[in-house]
Amino acid sequence: MVKIFPFEGILYNTDLKKVNNVFTPPYDVISPEEQDAYYNLHEFNFVKIALSKEFPGDNEYNNKYIRSAATLEGWLRHKILLKDKKPAIYVYEQKFTVRGKNYSRLGFTCLLRLEDMGRGKVFPHEETHSQAKMDRLKLMRATSANIEPIFSLYSDEKGKVNKVLKKFMGKKPVFDVKDKNKVQHRLWKIDSKPSIEKIVKEMKDKAAFIADGHHRYEAALRFKNELKMNNTKFTEEEEYNHIMMYFTSIEDKGLAIFPINRVIHNLAFFNPVEFLKSLEQFFDIEEFKASKKTVMAVRKKLAKDLEKAGQTKHAFGLYLGNNHYYLITLKDEKTVDEMVEEEKPKAWKRLDTTILHYVVFDRILGIARQIPDKVSYTKSAKSEDQVFEMVDKQGYQIAFLLNPTKIEEIVAIASKLEKMPQKSTFFYPKLLSGLVLNKIVHGEKIGL
Repeated sequence: MVKIFPFEGILYNTDLKKVNNVFTPPYDVISPEEQDAYYNLHEFNFVKIALSKEFPGDNEYNNKYIRSAATLEGWLRHKILLKDKKPAIYVYEQKFTVRGKNYSRLGFTCLLRLEDMGRGKVFPHEETHSQAKMDRLKLMRATSANIEPIFSLYSDEKGKVNKVLKKFMGKKPVFDVKDKNKVQHRLWKIDSKPSIEKIVKEMKDKAAFIADGHHRYEAALRFKNELKMNNTKFTEEEEYNHIMMYFTSIEDKGLAIFPINRVIHNLAFFNPVEFLKSLEQFFDIEEFKASKKTVMAVRKKLAKDLEKAGQTKHAFGLYLGNNHYYLITLKDEKTVDEMVEEEKPKAWKRLDTTILHYVVFDRILGIARQIPDKVSYTKSAKSEDQVFEMVDKQGYQIAFLLNPTKIEEIVAIASKLEKMPQKSTFFYPKLLSGLVLNKIVHGEKIGL
């Protein structure tokens, strides 16, 4: 079971001028150009802590991590950031619109007692990379803080936790912000002890599935182990044995998962006709003919038919340029079983990303070992439009449209301690960074 706790969060001083301009997306989706823009947007923009700039001449005594730590301490000292006086759980709602439909996602941020992967009830679903983990570890070492929350999922089938959260949403939110994608972010505090205890009690029997933030979670585990080595009286209650985590329920109707579409380039001697013939061995193919006048209608039909086919089968949208659109549907799932040599769970073999990789990228195109050089990925609410443009205007040769990974697939695979293939999920929208952070005080302990 997971153990969660309220904490004395650090929040921006609401008296700041233009306080809405201090927040950012998560550090790992900020481009260098966007980093510059956030630096210029507000004197106290959170990017200066989460993703400080690198400069020529940086060394172990003067670098971006040390500057982040100095910025954090300076802003606390000058009351740009304020630490709450009472432990709280933070209610967090996001409202957004996708394809004309309005959504609302509700969750909460608290501390989670760290658990080693596979030994408790915290389950990852993605592979991690050592360089990204080391980056976040260095930031934790310098700042001694949880800068951004981990995004996780849990089951609240009867809505008991959300019922408690909603009681506090009638009050004026601490922050009410719209980001550049017009997503509305609202934050409230729950500092009532009975309400906190009820949430903690409800969460005791839950499992947590990490949706976003795997690198930060693993960095926190290593940070804890480093400090634990120097503590002969380790009790698990130490502040450094906890991490700031956002929870939203699997049943939440605002839990939007978008596909990560693929575009292929740098194929030598690529022949679209021969490629279609190769696909016919494994897929049923339906062509969608379009002219300049009907292209938008055809794209909408392809998207609609792809979604419908994906409810019962494994289907992909295919675009080869020059208004040649196709819906391809896998004929037999056993095809993939024969191609996957590793011992993998059935749920893993049945993922669309697995099928695309083994059947198309490996067997037909022969690029499985060249994916970093041949395959690019797009993830946004308008990813379909993006991949069409990449083929028509940027020299890419093939675009594949995917259906989103289902939440049941994520849970089924993570529960077996298996990782999903690369670029399988894109949870939208991202959490807003800077709403609340957690400072780790060495020597202090966490408990109710």
